Amino acid sequence: MPKHKPIKFETSFDPAFTKILVESIRSNQTAKTVANACLTIAALGGVLTLGVLAPNAIGGMAKIFNLTGKEKKMKYRELWGSFDRMRYEHTFEFVAEKDGYQVYRPTIFGMKRIKKLVYDELCISIPKRWDGLWRLVIFDVPKHLHKHRNALRRKIKELGFYPCQKSVWIHPLPCLTEIEFVKEMLGISSFVKIFLVKEMTDGKVLYHFKDLLAEIT
Repeated sequence: MPKHKPIKFETSFDPAFTKILVESIRSNQTAKTVANACLTIAALGGVLTLGVLAPNAIGGMAKIFNLTGKEKKMKYRELWGSFDRMRYEHTFEFVAEKDGYQVYRPTIFGMKRIKKLVYDELCISIPKRWDGLWRLVIFDVPKHLHKHRNALRRKIKELGFYPCQKSVWIHPLPCLTEIEFVKEMLGISSFVKIFLVKEMTDGKVLYHFKDLLAEIT
């Protein structure tokens, strides 16, 4: 590995976004790739340092990879290779040299790439205890946006929602941040509503989620 100064990333993502990014990477085995790790470190404002894994950034990703010792060092080298490729692809841009670091930040293309990573790997985390509330998603997307409507339906189905009706889907677990993100990504925020429901009398819904709720109630 050639000698180089450590890389530090600037980020403008809000805490809510970075939280669902980390949860999505942690929860999905298919998301644990070197490229995704590099994008995640950049989104979190982490660092890439020479020789060892930086505990404030790479250390957290090492837990996601479940690697130790030599394997971790090998993955670290791969991270540097991934960073170099992304830099040449204009995923990251150089900002300045400061306090011994070369500072980079995601470009507009890079930010889109990070958001797509989250969208593709998005998941709903299972809490230790259920709060007893149901999340009802209702949408009325215009016909000329039928591709967006279909994409929304595919995504909420993928997230584990149950269809009460064609445009009414429900889930018992906290997921407001995730749905808001999906709405934003698809550009249909004004056509999608989210409600919290205290009681559920639909037997089909209760039966569908009975195993999930049995684990957390």
